[in-house]
Amino acid sequence: MEHSPTIILTADETMMSTYRGGMFLGFSTCAPQGILPDWLFFYAFAPPVKREEGRAVYSDLGLRTLEASFIRDGFSEEEVAVVHPLDFKKMIGDETRIVAIGAHDPLGINPPTSTFVDIARTGPPYNRIKFLELMRNPLLSDATTIVGGKGAWQVSDPAVMEKLRIDHIHMGMGEISMPRACRQILDGEDVPSIIQGEDVPVDRIPNILRPTIHGLVEISRGCGRGCAFCTPGSLRVVHKPVDHIVRDVEVNVRAGCTTALLHSEDMLRYGSRTIAADPEKVVSLVDRVVAIEGVESFACSHIALATAYHHPELVDQISERVLALPKTSWIGSQTGIETGSPRLMEQHMQGKSLPAKPNVWHDIVVESLSHLSDSGWVLACTMVVGLPGETEEDVLMTQELVDELKDLRVFLVPMNFVAMGDSGLSLAESFTMEKMTPAHWALLGSCIEHDVRLARGLRDAVYTGSWPLRVLGRYVSERLIKGGEEFARSLKGGTSPPDYSPSTKNYLIPDI
Repeated sequence: MEHSPTIILTADETMMSTYRGGMFLGFSTCAPQGILPDWLFFYAFAPPVKREEGRAVYSDLGLRTLEASFIRDGFSEEEVAVVHPLDFKKMIGDETRIVAIGAHDPLGINPPTSTFVDIARTGPPYNRIKFLELMRNPLLSDATTIVGGKGAWQVSDPAVMEKLRIDHIHMGMGEISMPRACRQILDGEDVPSIIQGEDVPVDRIPNILRPTIHGLVEISRGCGRGCAFCTPGSLRVVHKPVDHIVRDVEVNVRAGCTTALLHSEDMLRYGSRTIAADPEKVVSLVDRVVAIEGVESFACSHIALATAYHHPELVDQISERVLALPKTSWIGSQTGIETGSPRLMEQHMQGKSLPAKPNVWHDIVVESLSHLSDSGWVLACTMVVGLPGETEEDVLMTQELVDELKDLRVFLVPMNFVAMGDSGLSLAESFTMEKMTPAHWALLGSCIEHDVRLARGLRDAVYTGSWPLRVLGRYVSERLIKGGEEFARSLKGGTSPPDYSPSTKNYLIPDI
């Protein structure tokens, strides 16, 4: 190319994929190396996004928002490019001054990844492997590197920054602070190694200019329920106007993406200024989105079970509209069960059940998930194992709750507690497999047994593409499902897997 972009926006390869069109398949990149051959894993689950002339056609939403922020603040479209790491040789040149890297879980230590890695112990996680591979790419050596995104805290230690040749870490929202900091760097001004973002008013969040992976568009920020182990829970809740959201969806549709995937911490509370839902605003948003010409399927990233429990009629109204779309046979989303223990609810997440009290959490979970399942939703439900202060009784209460969900279309995803650097429990001790009791192993076995049974029924709807790819997907998924069934059987009696040993090499701690 005649001139290279001044600023490259990128992410590691595990974040730059459409995951064969399966929203939930994105979690596969948290898996450890060694279960499948690398070539088969990336071909089957995380092939690179389509690229044209060195630019990524689809990209992570955070990078797209940042790209639009640079353009809004005076950078030209020739100066800024979102690039897949496979295209660095083509796109990084003499004019390239800055490479900004978005990171969700760069060292592979967040709950999903650390749990998978700790159980399997077959190798380091793919997200860590690809992030370290990116940072060690010699083509970055002459550029100023900035790592940002929700996982940036993982690499903010000065020693880690030095080893990985990271010049700056950006913490927090970047729509205002990143263009400003990059302009200062280009002008030769001093910029601190840790760049602190700032709260961004809704009217300063730009519309995306190019499409996102899975048609993901942001509708709200923040949660407000205040769970101590979580990071978005402490952020102030703000909502984007419906017109803004519609424009973002239209950008994706024009690029050929027929899915509208709405991102927030709780879509059911869109437009509300309180802990309760504002059904009229939510339904109005859904009506506008499904009416966009070209939208054929719909999903949302997260909902809160308490909101679904207190507003069952809102769930019905959404289902009625969304399931009428031509390519939506079920509505996918993620939610948090976390625990079956009212005591742990009271201790670490009092706001999660609001406006109800924590002592009715069991009923909230069972009734809301039953209604959602009956209404055409498929939820991935996380649980946190090993919360500070957890007792055997707490684990058994979670097991009782899981037993009541066995007939529902929900994925149960238990994850070890991780003391994340920007959460209210950042100073607590993380939970690892060495601390597992028989009750923990039995709980894990129950969840895996349930999940593989559900996965077998849904895999053809999740894995899309040409018939050879569907055949490959079916083969690989069947291999994993059968392995999961055997694994679950070995755990349900309350014992660790036959080949598990605490003395086996543990890949939890990154080798930097």
